Formats: sequence, structure tokens, C-alpha cells
Amino acid sequence: MFVGREEELSFLEDAYASTRAQLVFVYGRRRVGKTELLNEFRKDKPCVFVAAKEAPATTQLADFSQQMFAAGAPAGRYLNSYRTWEDALEDIASLPGSTRKLVIIDEFPYLVRSDASLPSTLQHVWDHLLSQQNVMIILCGSSMSFIEKEILNEKNPLYGRVAGLLKLQPLPYWKVARFYPAYSPQQQAETFAVLGGIPHYLLQFDPDKTLEENIKAHILRSGCALYSEPEFLMRQEFRETAVYNSIVQAVALGATQLNEISQKTMLEAGKLSPYIKNLIEVGILEREFPVGIGAQERTKGRRGLYRIKDNFFRFWYAFVFSYSSALDAHDVQGVWSNAVSPVFNNFASAPFEGMCQAWLQQKNAAGAIPFYATEIGRWWNGCEIDIMACDAGRKHAVIAECKFKNSAVGSSVLRSLEEKGEQIKPTVLEYYLFSKSGFTDELKERAHDADNIHLIDCEELYSLL
Repeated sequence: MFVGREEELSFLEDAYASTRAQLVFVYGRRRVGKTELLNEFRKDKPCVFVAAKEAPATTQLADFSQQMFAAGAPAGRYLNSYRTWEDALEDIASLPGSTRKLVIIDEFPYLVRSDASLPSTLQHVWDHLLSQQNVMIILCGSSMSFIEKEILNEKNPLYGRVAGLLKLQPLPYWKVARFYPAYSPQQQAETFAVLGGIPHYLLQFDPDKTLEENIKAHILRSGCALYSEPEFLMRQEFRETAVYNSIVQAVALGATQLNEISQKTMLEAGKLSPYIKNLIEVGILEREFPVGIGAQERTKGRRGLYRIKDNFFRFWYAFVFSYSSALDAHDVQGVWSNAVSPVFNNFASAPFEGMCQAWLQQKNAAGAIPFYATEIGRWWNGCEIDIMACDAGRKHAVIAECKFKNSAVGSSVLRSLEEKGEQIKPTVLEYYLFSKSGFTDELKERAHDADNIHLIDCEELYSLL
């Protein structure tokens, strides 16, 4: 099942159609769908596809050689394997056929770890031969910190040679909905709050079962794929997994500031910074600043809050990692009934805010709000505003409240938002209210009579489909 990568496929197709040689990097966190994207892209194209693995350099070169020879590289007539990477890369120009010569190396960082000279070798062959040929080379990797720090660093030999750089992001909520076409918009929102936009996670759920049934069978059940997924990925990325686990769990349970994380993990604040930095680099945590804060104040970082960027990691650390003893004893129903179900709407509120913010960003890009917002995010300074958007001169602003609960939103929520708006005081102020369960008739009447009050329910959120 391949869903929702139209823009990324178009990017790669445009590079393929170019008259110039193309060296492209595709990267992103594990499970985000890089290999599936590349497999979809190479359909019906002559291609050398190499899936690198953790192995000695000689094994890596032998595997690459076999794929090249299978594609018809001339050296295969008299060699069992290329002698050097330089010989192998040069032979790309000799691949048969008059069409574009496409070579894809998945998990390229594995090759570099086994042979640190490979980027220099590729740079040399690219500059002296391949850059003048009808070739397209795609290098793919999951280790984001390795790629951004090492491969794309200005001191790296490949710096400046890359024609395309595609960082694959999780799917947005409206594309995630395609995985579960029979779900209602409310059920779609609940599912996104649990799984986020990682295709591998989305494919684990059965679209013919309810969210509760899927969570019990595919997350809370010991032995299933998602039960141990975050633990596996943490071991792949980090050595001191116990420390990282304690940090992510602390944030999942509500610690958003450094001193709060320090108290929950019992680790000194000064020692936490490098761990948090690494978690941000691999896309598990993020640091959020209120709309309107200046660059200098961001550097000081006093008002920044930490939050888990990945919805599934947030769910897993809150309800699987925290209740692992009960789940290892197969008490799935007990954990669901006593830990997950009673607080689910509260848990889903933060992901729902993220959905509403993404909706507003899409509408802003389409020119469908009353002004063009240059900044969209959360705001806090004494009180909190779920979403705030403002123009460059801060004369126009949107402020929004997002409610993920089972009852309709009423006028009291609007009055509270209007009181918060008095602290903003732009020239023009627009109010947006987002609700999982719709709005009261009283609030609908008031919105009908006011041009600056906008009511957005789940059905309209998913109108982006």
C-alpha cells in the first residue's frame, strides 16, 4: 500500500527528467517510508538498487558489484567483484541502454561507516566523469544526524555536489485518513493522535476494526510489532537507552521545561542538554517557542518548552512504557480501562492542536484566511492560546481554541478566547474555534452574525482530502 507521497514523487520525477546529471539525497527518520518511496519511483525504470547493510567494506562492495553486473555493467563479463569503489562507481557510466542510468543506494551511511573514504571517492568520480553523464544517483539514509552533520557538512567532499535534498517527513493527518477510509472524521482524528504520520505504524492497524480494538491488539499486546517498536529504534540510535527512555517518558507525562525533566528523571539539568539535543536531532523531541518571540530570546531559551514530536512515541511512553509490568503480564484490558480510556481525550488534545495548526497553515498558503500569516504556532505569556497566527506587522492576528472532547463547544469557550485576545490587541482580530464534537446552537448563531468568528469541526478539518 503506497499512500500520500505525491509531492515527493514529483520532486524525484522532475530530477529524473532533467537533462543534467543528478546526485540526490533522500533521508528521514526510520519507518517514515523512504524505501517505499524509492521503490515506487523506480517502477518501470532501468535501475541498480542496492540496500546496504551493516557489514565489512569487502562485503558491501561485493553486494554493489553483483547488482551492477545483474544490470549489465560490462565488467561483469570478466570480474566477480570490482576491485575498488572507484572502479565500481566509474562503471555506472557504462551501464547499457540509452535512457537515464539510475542508481539508488539505500542506507548509504552503512557504506560510509565501513569505508570512510567513500564520500571522497564518489566526489572524485562525480567531478571527473559522472557529472557529465546521463546518470541519476540517489543516496538514502535513516541516520539523520549522520547525514546532516557528516555527509552534508560543508567540510565533506560531497558538499556542493548534491542537486537535490529531500527530507522525508511524516504524512500529514489528511493523508493518513486514506489508510482508514471507513472511519469517521472523529475516528480519523483519534487514530492520528495515537499513530501520527509514520506509514509503517499506520499499516499495523486493521481498518475494519475500531480504534480500541486496534490499540489493544497492535500496541498494548506483548509481542506485537508496535509493542516494542520505540524500544528497538532507541537501541538503534543511542547507547544509553535507559537515560533516553527516562527523558522521553518524563516529557510524555507532562514535563515540558528543563527543570521539570530534571526532577522527574533525577538527572542534573546541566547533564540533560546533550541527551535532549540528540533526541531533537532524530525527530523524537522538539523545542517550541511562543509566536512572536525574537531570535535573541530563542537563543537564551528561557521560554522554550519541550514536547514529543512523534504522536506514537508520545502514546507509547505514556501508556506502554509506563505500564510495561502489567502489559508483560498480559493485562491489556486493565491498562486500557484504567489508564488509557479515562484520559484519552485529554491525551489527544495536543495532537488535535497540531492538526488544527496544520489546517490553518494549509488555508493560509491557499489565501483562505483574511490575511497572510507569517507566523503560526502556540502563544503563552501568563495565559495560553492554542494557536496564534499573525502578519508581518502584527496588525492582524488569528487566535484559536481547540477542544477535543465529547460534548459540543459553547459560547463560554469563545468568551474565554476573547478575554485572551485583549492581551494581544492587534488592529484586526479573527477568532477560530476547533471542535471534535461540533458546536452549540447558541454559538453557531453568534458566529453566523459575526464575520470574524469561525467554527471548524472535524468534518471541515478533513475537507483538505
